[in-house]
Amino acid sequence: MNKTMTGETPESGIISNRGLVERFWAIAKPEHPVYLFSFFMMALTSMTDLARPLVLKWGLDQIEAENIAALQSAAWLFLVVVLLDYGSRSGFSYLISVSFLRTINRLRSKVFEHVIHMKMAFFDRRPVGALMTRTINDCESLAETLRAGIATILVDAVSVLVYLGVLISLDWHLSTTLLVAAPLVWLVVRWCGHRLRLKYLDVRKALAESNGWMAEGIGGVEILQLFSQESQSAGTYKTINRKYRHATITSNFYDALLYSFIEAIAGLVTAAVLIVGFNMRFGLLEISTMIVYLDVVNRLFTPIRELSNKYATIQQALAALQRIFELVETKDTIQQGEEKLQERRLDVAFDKVSFRYGSDGPLVLKNISFALKPGQVFALVGQTGSGKSTIGKLLTRAYDGYEGHVLVGGKELKQLDVHSLRGHIAVVHQDVELFPGSLRENISMFDPTIDDEKVMWAIRLVKAEHLVARLNGGLDYQVREDGGNLSSGQMQLIVFARALAHDAPIVLMDEATASVDSVTEAWIQEAIQQIFKHKTVLIVAHRLSTIAAADQILVLKSGEIIEQGTHEELQTLPGGYYAELVESSKLNKKDSSVFV
Repeated sequence: MNKTMTGETPESGIISNRGLVERFWAIAKPEHPVYLFSFFMMALTSMTDLARPLVLKWGLDQIEAENIAALQSAAWLFLVVVLLDYGSRSGFSYLISVSFLRTINRLRSKVFEHVIHMKMAFFDRRPVGALMTRTINDCESLAETLRAGIATILVDAVSVLVYLGVLISLDWHLSTTLLVAAPLVWLVVRWCGHRLRLKYLDVRKALAESNGWMAEGIGGVEILQLFSQESQSAGTYKTINRKYRHATITSNFYDALLYSFIEAIAGLVTAAVLIVGFNMRFGLLEISTMIVYLDVVNRLFTPIRELSNKYATIQQALAALQRIFELVETKDTIQQGEEKLQERRLDVAFDKVSFRYGSDGPLVLKNISFALKPGQVFALVGQTGSGKSTIGKLLTRAYDGYEGHVLVGGKELKQLDVHSLRGHIAVVHQDVELFPGSLRENISMFDPTIDDEKVMWAIRLVKAEHLVARLNGGLDYQVREDGGNLSSGQMQLIVFARALAHDAPIVLMDEATASVDSVTEAWIQEAIQQIFKHKTVLIVAHRLSTIAAADQILVLKSGEIIEQGTHEELQTLPGGYYAELVESSKLNKKDSSVFV
């Protein structure tokens, strides 16, 4: 719970509206034909909107001229225009909504795909809840915005331009009142719009912070309760929520200010038109023209009101888009190499490797060198923080930025294709990761080359067939999220079976037997000796029984290898650090097989 909860890094600045639209349009490329056709339907809608007052004026003129035949034609034409307007408006709304939803779905997938390819350092700086806000909430907010109003926003924007053209064509003298008001409206809209955009960015950031704190609080609820920190955590969450509330209220204020301003302008312009029209010399303005002009003025402010009402929605969508594209354009992925591993027997070598987490962090590995050949088992030993797990993280390229050389199969790690590298390494962690799905899927990891026979072979090797027999459905047994319906030992056996089933030439075990009993560990040790005897095995261990069976033991202290040799050799070193740790573990722990 000590991690920075904002989930934010310094922003690169607000992306221009044009830049956001261009990025969105690029992602929407497969839907371009549908978008273009929907824009045609939008133009047709605007034309029918324009035709309605013109047909109405023509009909009024026929009443004044007492031309019944022409009046009937005007009535039929008006009906056709109304039907066309209904059809084009419905077609546009449907097409644009479907297109937007498809684009948002592609954008959401793009965000998720980008995030899961990030370096581990990226996730170290961001809580899970904050990332979920961007991948789920921001995309969903954008989708809701587009579904709710983007279709009408586009129609309203075109309608405003069309109605302005009609008003000027009807009488340019009266239209001067609109031209006088236009600059004032533009300035107020720009002023409110800029502040709305900033406030909606604050809203999205506050929501990410709130989600981040909630995700970590719920995930660590057991620790909170054990240390009686429920009230303190709830108090912090209230403080975070106050920031969200303040940002939301401020954005609502600017939204209301803009809408009320447009209402006031609409009333003033209508009054001005009446005054100017009344003072014009008789005969210059026909009654029908005056009636139609006022009708069009009323029609003009209907979409303007709608646009002002939805302007906050537009800014909310732009704020969500900005946060999404900031994430998508974050360049924090592993540098991909081109070479692929083909061999089934691979050696591993670290040559003068130094590493630190972050550019200004302390060195956690200092000048590490060792060579591990196929058929050998190396154990990494040391107290917490000595750098054992970091070696494994560098080997799998969870982190980059090390000094020196890491070689796999004689090839520099950074020159290798990441997927090829990881496909040749089986990893078993102490922190087990199981996913919602069947037992079969959790072992095969959806690899089509691993059939049920191979899955059962791996299960038998780790002596877990009794586990499968007891589970309802066997291999089809549904594992809950994080293995919630399995014990720690059962989960560890499943992960071991996963490593065996994938039959990788390199095996990395990071304190992998910490959650199993000594009998199960003995079974696993037997499997290691039988199956891993032709593999390259690196073990981060803290059980003496695991360590003693290794071909070589690397003893780390403060990021440096200070001793290296077999268990027997290190035990006999005068004043040796390893011998001291072994003796200390025997004196201080009931189970003498448990090391540091």
